[in-house]
Amino acid sequence: MQSKAEHVAEKQSAKELYAEYSAAVLPVVVRDENGDPGLGSAFHVGGGSFVTARHVVEGKTDCSVEIDSFRHHRPLQETAHFQKYDRFELVTLQPLFHPDSNIDVAVFSVPSLSDLPQIPLGGHLDDWINDDQFVLNEVLVLGFPPIPLAESNILVAARSQINAVVDLTVVKHVHFVVSTMARGGFSGGVVLSEWGVAMGMVTSSLLKSDVPEELGYMTVLSVEPILECLGEHGLLSPEDAELWDGLFDRKRS
Repeated sequence: MQSKAEHVAEKQSAKELYAEYSAAVLPVVVRDENGDPGLGSAFHVGGGSFVTARHVVEGKTDCSVEIDSFRHHRPLQETAHFQKYDRFELVTLQPLFHPDSNIDVAVFSVPSLSDLPQIPLGGHLDDWINDDQFVLNEVLVLGFPPIPLAESNILVAARSQINAVVDLTVVKHVHFVVSTMARGGFSGGVVLSEWGVAMGMVTSSLLKSDVPEELGYMTVLSVEPILECLGEHGLLSPEDAELWDGLFDRKRS
């Protein structure tokens, strides 16, 4: 089966990836049962379907994505010269979760945002991942960690590198360890390969005991459970549905 990476002729620079896909990444604004605010990230995978981390939205009483002027006008723009990023609106979302409660993946649909750029998911399923193929590859991390004193939620872009490929004791599926510092708000953000496909999604930093989050490794969950969750809820893009030929279609009882 051909992977999506094979559809891309050549590597793209971090600047090129940012220009093409930055508008596909949105802040997820939440409140918990005590009314305390929280922030995460989500990214568009086509047809108005978005992916985020389960822990960003699970158990929250209020979940929305924030659309600024740039993303609102993006479908109308022929170039990326529109630089006005003031907040436009909040759009309420209804998260849907991976059927395995231990898998940190949630998806949701906002059909009105289907014109945002589509980030293609890579074709590297868990059993196909060769560690040597990925270690020291360059990647681009996109997400919304809060910036102290900033007036609004700002997309943060970080050139990064895959430092290790790991299997964890606490959850199945392959994770990548990347060199970007782990910060709250990056959760649910996308990690793009040089070939213009998603390597996976930022989940949590790896920690033991009660140490500050920033001391842990940033981990990136690979694409297989993302495809499973999208397929479970009928949110695969037409391209992915065709590519995988029913492999991730929703389960029938």
